[in-house]
Amino acid sequence: MPDYGKVTDKRRTSYFASAKQWLQLKKYQYEVTFSLYMLTPTEKFIFNFILFLLVSLLVTAATLYLPSHIGVIYNRMSYYVHGEYAYHTAASPAGEAIPSVAREGLKITSEAIRSGATPMSQAVKEL
Repeated sequence: MPDYGKVTDKRRTSYFASAKQWLQLKKYQYEVTFSLYMLTPTEKFIFNFILFLLVSLLVTAATLYLPSHIGVIYNRMSYYVHGEYAYHTAASPAGEAIPSVAREGLKITSEAIRSGATPMSQAVKEL
């Protein structure tokens, strides 16, 4: 076999070995990109810990707060497009029936306003 044939000859490797080689390549690229190869092990640990902390906070914020924020944005866009809220409010301008939960909440609130007491003070009195 000629010399150039040896270069193009592919060796059969297992999936485990190729995955290990791929991970080593990614680790090398990470260290070269952020210049971690010239740091001491303690400095590497501190840098990686801070990076992990920031990424985990970002992921946590995205999973916990992003869905509700998207809902708020959707309601605002719907209001700007249609001129009314996307969800049913207690004071529905179309005269739709108010759900029983909202009706009970409005009843309790209106009674508290008429009596001059706040709902919190009523709750304290009940205790």
